[in-house]
Amino acid sequence: MVNQMTTNKTFKDFLMEDLDVFFNVDELASEHELEGDMVTLVVINNKSDNNMTGFSSVQLDGAQEVFKQYKTIYVKSTGFYVPNIDSILTLDGIEYYVEEASEGNGVIRIVLSLNES
Repeated sequence: MVNQMTTNKTFKDFLMEDLDVFFNVDELASEHELEGDMVTLVVINNKSDNNMTGFSSVQLDGAQEVFKQYKTIYVKSTGFYVPNIDSILTLDGIEYYVEEASEGNGVIRIVLSLNES
């Protein structure tokens, strides 16, 4: 006998249930302070932007010894909002620039950058 409750679920319903696994602190996620609130996030430290191709020599001289470090964070869309690009977000007490931000399937993806010298 087929469970009537199961047959009425859509793929999106199953995906939303799987978010609990993705954002489980015993699996992939961890607690971080985001904009003053403790939020369960998945944080990925991206490689620094040390490749300066596509810039003129004048720009390279002015930007010498300055690199960007990137972090990509994932948060449930029910627990945060999609920030504006070029705005500033505070993650764990450090201010980052928002490079990219988008929402899809119940998850917000935010790419943050920080200038280093």
